[in-house]
Amino acid sequence: MNFTAASLFTFLLGPALALAQSSTVPDWAGHAPDGTLARIVVPAPEDPRFHHLGWPKALRTADGTIVLGFLSGKKHPGENCPMVAISTDDGKTFSEPQMLREFGVGRDYDASGNMALGLAHDGVVLLLAHGYSKTSNHIFGWRSADSGRSWQPVDTSALGPNKTGSSTGHIVQLPGKKLMVVGHYRDGSQPNERGIWCSISEDDGLSWGEPALVSDYPGVEPVLVRHESRLLVFIRGNQSDDSDRQMLAVSDDWGITWKTQPAGIETRQADARLAHPFAMVDPDDPSKLLAITFERGKTGVAQLWRGDPKTLTFKHDRTLLELTQLDRETNDDYGYAWLVPMEGRKALMFYYHGKKTGPNSIWVLETEI
Repeated sequence: MNFTAASLFTFLLGPALALAQSSTVPDWAGHAPDGTLARIVVPAPEDPRFHHLGWPKALRTADGTIVLGFLSGKKHPGENCPMVAISTDDGKTFSEPQMLREFGVGRDYDASGNMALGLAHDGVVLLLAHGYSKTSNHIFGWRSADSGRSWQPVDTSALGPNKTGSSTGHIVQLPGKKLMVVGHYRDGSQPNERGIWCSISEDDGLSWGEPALVSDYPGVEPVLVRHESRLLVFIRGNQSDDSDRQMLAVSDDWGITWKTQPAGIETRQADARLAHPFAMVDPDDPSKLLAITFERGKTGVAQLWRGDPKTLTFKHDRTLLELTQLDRETNDDYGYAWLVPMEGRKALMFYYHGKKTGPNSIWVLETEI
């Protein structure tokens, strides 16, 4: 039998997908404070080459399809590859994933570390993911005109090799047919190896322009949000003395100049660290922002924050998810909340949870915002 990378992953995942749909939720599953259990939507494949899933991003297209992007590899990190699965039943079930590009030993790059996902002005889904090795990197991109069912490459030649690092978070629409994406620099990038960068597409995502420096703050995994004419970049602290808080870069001139400051979003547990940021404009009240933090501490916790995009002040709202039975042997790797609004105040919060060196699945919590 001959397999493409995508069909090989589908073949390997099939038995695990059927098992996840028929098996009970493990006793270490995350739950809301009211007891509502999270559930697995994409289970860890049986093949150890692809059994660690993580770093999810998701969106909902105009026809109601949920497009879920994530990485699949050996461990965290280890030969990870960008994958996509879709749901046409409001997130109840997802298709078998397809691989967009394979990274690993003996290939052009060792692994992929994150991705950015968004919608172009014409409704096409866009995805950017990077490949990296110890001192080299490049950004790769795709577009899907059929809500994630098929993908075609886009021109990312201005983003590398070795000019950027990662691409993360939302791909955001700007006036005209412009789009913006952000990421953080990696080892081997020139002239910057640390800090946050942005890139603009002038043609609705068909090609991307040269990267520009947003902030020399040495953070990682930025998430871009547009509120009216203000651009906000939420940045994960990456130093030992600031891993418990987020930073915020702000631009009021469409990314020409930026100011970086503390976001006022911090851990609520002692001796905890924050994972990847999430933020968006509140779909029910566009004058407000929503942010979710995932705290890695004695207890794994996802927290909901509400913010004012004009004053840049944030207030903790409530706990969304608790992981109360953390175990280094079975379920020690978790986080990276990503929210998809549904009808009314309902929302789906995707995240990953499992073993750092071993099987790890993509989960979802059905919640309200």
